[in-house]
Amino acid sequence: MADLLPEKWMKAMAVTTTVLGVVASIASSRSSFYITKSQLYTALEGSQWAYYQAKSIKQDLFATQVKSLQVELLGAITPAQKDQLNQAIQNASKDIVRYAQEKADIKKQAELINKQNALAGQRGSQFSLAIVFAQIGIMLSSVGVLLKQREMWYVGLVFGFISLIFLVNGFLLYF
Repeated sequence: MADLLPEKWMKAMAVTTTVLGVVASIASSRSSFYITKSQLYTALEGSQWAYYQAKSIKQDLFATQVKSLQVELLGAITPAQKDQLNQAIQNASKDIVRYAQEKADIKKQAELINKQNALAGQRGSQFSLAIVFAQIGIMLSSVGVLLKQREMWYVGLVFGFISLIFLVNGFLLYF
């Protein structure tokens, strides 16, 4: 009878270690997913800001053109020249307004991507922490079996529980 109790206890440790291995596997998969997603968001955000900068340069070119046309308008002699220059100033001014609107849209998109990136990074870090605590739990449970010490298994269970908290939080983001 005395031999059966330690055997049952060791089976429970083996099951615990297996469950923690599954938790670590799930957390590892999700962590890799969100870390990769965060890298993609970072690249996409950089592209958006480069696009924003290109629009800014074009807008500045049109603003310079308007100033140049305004100076040229001061020296215009005929009414036809004045009309032509005024039309060019109006067209360039419309482009300046258009680029300002496009820049605002690009900025909104880049800021949205930044928020998504932060969320992906937060989820990835939660899953990474779940991996760490699951691995500690696995190690403690394994050593507990080898040394036949229930106390190590109990400590491993605590680390496993912490791992589960981080795993669930990775999906739900409670904290």
